[in-house]
Amino acid sequence: MTKLIVLGHIGSDAGYWYLGPDGKWHHVGGWGVDRLVEVSAAMNILSEAARLKTPGLSESITRSLAEFVGKEIETHLGEQLKGGGAVIINAR
Repeated sequence: MTKLIVLGHIGSDAGYWYLGPDGKWHHVGGWGVDRLVEVSAAMNILSEAARLKTPGLSESITRSLAEFVGKEIETHLGEQLKGGGAVIINAR
């Protein structure tokens, strides 16, 4: 089963929501605003980096940002990611 995780809008430490196996949305609170801003910015840059054509440039950007984003997501969403199959939506 694919899990949907929606990160809240920037400017809020409201946490995130996930769609549970019961078909209902569940809220998980608290993710520091400053950290959420950084993670969201990194995710946006990753999205844009995929469009770069210069050989090696996209990979160089992706390598460090993916490590940062991965650690943050594991720290804050680890429980929801158990079992795999998650889609994370960055609601900007």
